Amino acid sequence: MTKVATTTKTSRHFSSTLRSAAHSRLYAKAVVPETIDDDIETTKHFPESLQERKLFVSPQTHRPVTEFQYKVYDTCRQIPLGYYSTYKALADHLGSGPRAVGNALSKNPFCPLPIPCHRVLTSDRYIGGFSGDKTSKIFFKKAKLEKEGLKFDESGFLCDNMQQSRFFGEFK
Repeated sequence: MTKVATTTKTSRHFSSTLRSAAHSRLYAKAVVPETIDDDIETTKHFPESLQERKLFVSPQTHRPVTEFQYKVYDTCRQIPLGYYSTYKALADHLGSGPRAVGNALSKNPFCPLPIPCHRVLTSDRYIGGFSGDKTSKIFFKKAKLEKEGLKFDESGFLCDNMQQSRFFGEFK
């Protein structure tokens, strides 16, 4: 995989911002759907109590949501409107791996709210996948984030001037 260096930031989450050529190619091949879902207001019921969580079955997978998925969702839920985080930042907070976090978010039945999984980008600030899709649905994710004030370049990467100022990584 070819990587091209861009600006270097001082924060630990910005120390090696690289742009993946594979991400650029993926974005270039993506097909823009006829209609774009940019809904960032619909709020779905999120089970709060342990009992509710045990009984909840995801309408997407027809399976119970796992304890790890709830940990990912509880962490993702903290990202405020107009900000973003990365799969790695969530994974670091949870003591997990970015792919495990991405896998959990790809099955998020509580999107767009209260679990705003669209606010999570790859470590190189690429738009990443959405709803388990890395092609046409990325335009849904991009539209949601743009509606929240974030801007992306022509290759699907967050604009440089927003990378540090809009990053959220202070998870509790």
